[in-house]
Amino acid sequence: MNEQNENQPKTKKEIVKNLLIIFLIIMLILTFFSNTIMNYSLPEVSTATAMESSVTSKVRGTGVVETAEDYEVMIEENRTVGSVKVKVGDEVQEGDVLFELEPVKTTAGASLENGLSSEDSALKEAQDTLDSLELEYNKALLDLSPSYAMDNLDIKTAREDLDAAIENQKKAQSKSAWEAELVGLKKKQETLEVEVASLQSKSETVSGNALKKTNNKLIEKKKELTEVSARVSSLEGVIADTPNVDDAAEDVRSKQKALDALLIGLSDKKREDGSTQGKANLELRAQRKKIEDQRELVEKLRNKQNGVTDMEVVSKNSGVVKSISCIAGDTVTPDSALAVIAVTGNGYSAKFTVTKEQAKLVKQGQEAEILNIWGEDIKASLSAVKPDLENPNNNKQLVFTITGDDVVVGQNLELSVGEKSERYDCVVPNSAIREDNNGKYVLEIIVKSSPLGNRYVLKRDDVSVLASDETSSAVSGDLYSYCYVVTNSTKPLEAGMKVRLADN
Repeated sequence: MNEQNENQPKTKKEIVKNLLIIFLIIMLILTFFSNTIMNYSLPEVSTATAMESSVTSKVRGTGVVETAEDYEVMIEENRTVGSVKVKVGDEVQEGDVLFELEPVKTTAGASLENGLSSEDSALKEAQDTLDSLELEYNKALLDLSPSYAMDNLDIKTAREDLDAAIENQKKAQSKSAWEAELVGLKKKQETLEVEVASLQSKSETVSGNALKKTNNKLIEKKKELTEVSARVSSLEGVIADTPNVDDAAEDVRSKQKALDALLIGLSDKKREDGSTQGKANLELRAQRKKIEDQRELVEKLRNKQNGVTDMEVVSKNSGVVKSISCIAGDTVTPDSALAVIAVTGNGYSAKFTVTKEQAKLVKQGQEAEILNIWGEDIKASLSAVKPDLENPNNNKQLVFTITGDDVVVGQNLELSVGEKSERYDCVVPNSAIREDNNGKYVLEIIVKSSPLGNRYVLKRDDVSVLASDETSSAVSGDLYSYCYVVTNSTKPLEAGMKVRLADN
């Protein structure tokens, strides 16, 4: 009994001791494995390195195919529609009948003081205007072509003077040689004169065969003297007429300068005349248009005078009927369109709006890629970059010319344009870029050391996107190269959160 009482306190001590040991073991486990336990409760993220790289910029958007121009069908007087010959969606050609009008009865106008009816007076006035316009047009045609005959004659004369000066310059370069030759010839002339005089004296003192030989030699020397004297005389004349080298070169420069001045003057005159003629051509075209319009007016007045009125309204262009605003029996006025024709002869277009920064990445004439259509004959090219009328301060409108046999008005085209490749200091994957009400940003991984290991904390870096392609974007702002940024996560993230890295 006593032994049992003695063992009971020992058992309590052992229990307390064992519990303390177990508690300490649990605390050690929690201490050493708290990092791992905590990591498993954190969001897991995938990362990428922001680095210097190249980005091929492309601008994307969706546009609706439209015709490049619409044409409103109008008439010039109040008329009643007899019948409508087309419906919306019909393709029409130039000259096709669109509407038939009810006939209009015309009566002669009241007599005027000069004995002419109102229709006669209007027709006479229109015809007089037409005659006047045609007379002015014909006069303008006569004055259109300027003459340059005198200018060309002056240039021809100046060119001939330059050719003569160049020839004199060539002679001047030979003058020194001619002068040396003249000196030698004069010495030879003096020698021959002495020999001729000597032979003449000798012929007076000899006879027989000696006289014959002397006379033959005298004849030979006289002939040679005559040739030398003629050459001396010729050289003296040429040398006298030939300027020295410096004077000849100066004369060539002077003549060349005179010719150049005439050529430049003619060129300037032609340029001025060309500008004047261009303006004159524009005026002629405007005059011609007035004449054509006036002729149409005269013809209408003449038909009206004869009781003839237009019974049909025809299309002035080929295209597709977009809308019709009247039915048979309606009275239509000159200020309202009977129908609208989408003119197909001038091609098709599509457009979408981009930011001014995006507009700087493209240029007029670039071919665009169509992303949502394959295997069809449709092509697109950037034809214009225009201000966006709704937001001109921040946006631009890209206008594309659409061509091909398979183009359909109203279809949506997803377009991509621009292939400008540049190198940037900081490029990240597109998946790293996030956006909220405050703008675009990326989440940077900040590494913090602790006794139990590294901790990874998220930091918000506000950025601006400079350029993008299918996979990457160049950014500027708080982010720098060789930082780690978040691309994916298992839970929603925000700045300041702790995360764990995925095993890449």
